[in-house]
Amino acid sequence: MGKTWIILIAISLFLIITFIFWKLTNGRFKKEFGKKRRKLWGQRTFYWEGVIGISNINVCRNNFKEKSTDN
Repeated sequence: MGKTWIILIAISLFLIITFIFWKLTNGRFKKEFGKKRRKLWGQRTFYWEGVIGISNINVCRNNFKEKSTDN
């Protein structure tokens, strides 16, 4: 598989995982913090850091599994 395909797969995996994680946790985030606290940049930054971190971990794990099975 060429490097281009690996990069495209990694980016698409990242976007899909980010979207799914956001859909699953956004309602809880809204309920827990309320409208006023959600508008604070500190709260939103913390939330999105978590979303991006989880997505990166999953993409790296999947890429590592793919490389370890390529023999």
